[in-house]
Amino acid sequence: MKREMIDYHCHLLPAIDDGASDLQESLRIAMVLARFGFTTVHCTPHMIRGCYENLPEHVVRNTATMQTILDKEGIELHLVPGTEHYLDEFLPALLPHALTVGPSNYMLVEAPFRADADVIPSFTSILAIRGLLPLIAHPERCKAFAPPSREGGWRAAFPAFFGRHHEPDEQVSLMHHLLQSGCRFQGNLGSFAGMYGDEIQQRAILFLKQGVYSCLGSDSHRSADLETMLYTGYGVIVAEIGESAAADLLAGTFRT
Repeated sequence: MKREMIDYHCHLLPAIDDGASDLQESLRIAMVLARFGFTTVHCTPHMIRGCYENLPEHVVRNTATMQTILDKEGIELHLVPGTEHYLDEFLPALLPHALTVGPSNYMLVEAPFRADADVIPSFTSILAIRGLLPLIAHPERCKAFAPPSREGGWRAAFPAFFGRHHEPDEQVSLMHHLLQSGCRFQGNLGSFAGMYGDEIQQRAILFLKQGVYSCLGSDSHRSADLETMLYTGYGVIVAEIGESAAADLLAGTFRT
């Protein structure tokens, strides 16, 4: 029996954001994902007011259309409609009808890459009022989750970042607080493959070793070099935590 492998973050749907530019590119991406072994793909186009305004009904309709096409083409992927919500001042108005991660109460959210750390908790509180929890996309790429600079560099500062420090008056870290409050984190396979540079790759590995991630995503936007990225990223994960734990992570360690 084939083990489930879930891509929780993918820009597969054609021509609705900065992902696949047309149907043929969507099909190329889908074929790569299926060959890699993914069985379920969450289609998560951007929802950014004034830029990519992908309302839920539009995403659901496009996902259903794409599923029909994949079925006809014999590409064995189960598509799930979703959205990558941008954490900004427009998000609260979208929450009553927002798409969650499958039937769960989690929402895939993207923090601005250069956002300060104090921005994140305010948005998680807004989601909580609606009974929602954030699944935060690629935290390794966000400034808000970067370990603080200290003597010895950011690697030396990492234990303190998770509250493992000896200064009794120092605040518990942002990420530790979010994990304790029910937030979850999705890592990008491309980050592990070095797609965004060495610093982000090393940060992703450190987050992985600390058990931060609950699931993974391809965050695929195009087919070029996608297969190499997937296998390279997964290989790094296996080297760090072993085949069994890596497979569990690809299946998603939180249930939707």
